[in-house]
Amino acid sequence: MRNWRKGKIVAVVLTTLVVLSASVWAYIDRLSHATESSVLTFMKELSWHDLRNIQSELNNSWNEIAAVYSRTETSRCKTIQEVCSRLNIEQTTNIFDLIYLVDSEGKTYSGTNAVQDDSDKIYIRTLLSGDQKFVMRYDESDVLETTRENLVYGVHCNPFRVDGVEFIGIVGFAKINLIEERLKIDSFDQQGYTSIIDVAGNYVVNRNRDAGIGKISNYYEELRDGANLSEKDLESITTRLEQRESFIEYFDYGEDDAQVVSFVPIPESTWSIVLTVPEKVFNKQTQHFVTLTAIMLAVVVLTLCLMMLLIIRMSATSAIARAEAKARGDFLSSMSHEIRTPLNGIVGLNHLMQENLENPNKLKDYLGKSDSTAKYLLSLVNDILDMSKLQAGKVDLLLKPFSLHHLLSMVESITRSRTEEKEIHFQIESDLQAPDLVGDEIRVEQILINILGNAVKFTPKGGRIVLRVFQSEAAAGKITTTFEVEDTGCGISEEFQKKIFNPFSQEHGTISKGMQGTGLGMSISSLLAKQMGGTLSVRSKLGEGSCFTFAMTADLADAVPIVAVDVDAQPLQVETNRKLKILIAEDNELNAEILIELLHTAGFDVSHAADGGQVVEMFEASSANEFDVILMDVQMPVRNGYEAARIIRAMDRPDAKTVVIYACTANTFKADQEKAKESGMDGFIAKPIDVKNLMQMLTLPK
Repeated sequence: MRNWRKGKIVAVVLTTLVVLSASVWAYIDRLSHATESSVLTFMKELSWHDLRNIQSELNNSWNEIAAVYSRTETSRCKTIQEVCSRLNIEQTTNIFDLIYLVDSEGKTYSGTNAVQDDSDKIYIRTLLSGDQKFVMRYDESDVLETTRENLVYGVHCNPFRVDGVEFIGIVGFAKINLIEERLKIDSFDQQGYTSIIDVAGNYVVNRNRDAGIGKISNYYEELRDGANLSEKDLESITTRLEQRESFIEYFDYGEDDAQVVSFVPIPESTWSIVLTVPEKVFNKQTQHFVTLTAIMLAVVVLTLCLMMLLIIRMSATSAIARAEAKARGDFLSSMSHEIRTPLNGIVGLNHLMQENLENPNKLKDYLGKSDSTAKYLLSLVNDILDMSKLQAGKVDLLLKPFSLHHLLSMVESITRSRTEEKEIHFQIESDLQAPDLVGDEIRVEQILINILGNAVKFTPKGGRIVLRVFQSEAAAGKITTTFEVEDTGCGISEEFQKKIFNPFSQEHGTISKGMQGTGLGMSISSLLAKQMGGTLSVRSKLGEGSCFTFAMTADLADAVPIVAVDVDAQPLQVETNRKLKILIAEDNELNAEILIELLHTAGFDVSHAADGGQVVEMFEASSANEFDVILMDVQMPVRNGYEAARIIRAMDRPDAKTVVIYACTANTFKADQEKAKESGMDGFIAKPIDVKNLMQMLTLPK
């Protein structure tokens, strides 16, 4: 009986072992297939990812070179020299190192005024053959160097003639690294690699630089020599690629060096993407999962513990996410409130003005309040844009030499008028060892004006404000400058001091009641200070005053001459016996109507162009020196303001270079102002237009 039970137990154990063994082998087999399928899928995804990137780069390059041709065509050049000059301008602001226009005979024209017969070059023959667009690798010599690895992009375009020459297309040379950077060169823990080959198997981008570049290294030759492929096998691969088929192949290089290769042809080119992954990656993935399965039972308890920790961490993360969501909600709520409040005032005042059209006293009062509210709203929008750019890290500091003496003079002149209105005693105390620094003077001034503005706002009549400036040595060649603004105002509670630098933070108490502000000035100042590598802090006692301290460390500069600031606008020099004639380029009817009425009322002679094309036509049709000023909107149909200004400046007439052109636009960022200057404009007037500033810019000599 005992032997029978023992035999039964052994049978059960053996059966269990057999079943477990079979299950394990079945699991491993299924796992191997699943892992292999997963890796193959991932290979396809990587290849298609690279394909989309390469297609995007090719299309962008073709579109860019075609746009150069189009802009050259529409520039209406009259001579070949003008065409070459236009190409030279395009080349300086383009991704292409070299650009050629191609005529119907295969001659090329460059920005250096060089005309060559390149009809024997392969890229010219390809263009003349009728291909609408192409890209190919082109190396200047048989001994290849990295600096000579180029891609040639060509586009066949609609012909146009200049001085008897018919242009039919354009080619551009770009560094090959523009394509290389688009590839995931390494994958699968740097065991996989991606290359690009042409229809003949020559490398366009070779993952192994030591093996040779360009046509020196040929992928098909590597397969023939390394994987022992026959000519028939190679012909099958080339045929499938020529038929634009995507597929995966296995190649055995011997000594356990098998490879899995994904081929994906690139549309609109003769290239193909080749992603190579060693077969051992597949085995490694399978072994990894088998190992994990073998130790799974041993780590169940640990997994449960980790799950508990994960749950706790997720709870904490969720709490942080809720806090961040609440902060975003509070910010949007505050922003909505701050914008809607003045808008409500403007709408209400407009209604009151309509109801009191016959009462000039009330109407004047409402207009004054409406103007003040609109300016506050504009200030709020500017602060929100500054805040958004600072938080996104898109504010670039303009570092250049400046004088602290000049800075303090500017700050004093701005602040002095405000303090005198409230009969506040204001003084500056300075102890400067090195007044000449390298930094962003405008941003430093913005911080100080924000702090001083708050000090004036919250300091009562007869109070006192002191700006102290002193320096201390820092690292070699640097010095730390500290600005302290101390006032005898209402002070700040300890609770509010903790959040004073948060957006839209405003303390609402009996002392500060009625003080209007956006609640963004201190936030912007704090972010600017941090971006400069400095600090901004506050100490205060409620009812006794506050002291803000801004410290920054900057490089020393050579002596910077102090230039007096001329606050008066320079008058426009025109004949005194006639009105100043202004041409307005504005596509918005309401904006044009308002501007025309303002200028007519001020005594100017005004003409209006409704788009960028019309302003060019009106100036071209005008007599010499007929227009004194052009107020040019930037975003207009037909032609934008920048393009219109460039065309006017390029006209062959005496006043094309001298007529004053002011950009008149709501695009007020630094890049927009620089673009206006580059296009030939003389100044920049931001919308909403400050009428007083506009009139100063249009002032005639008395």
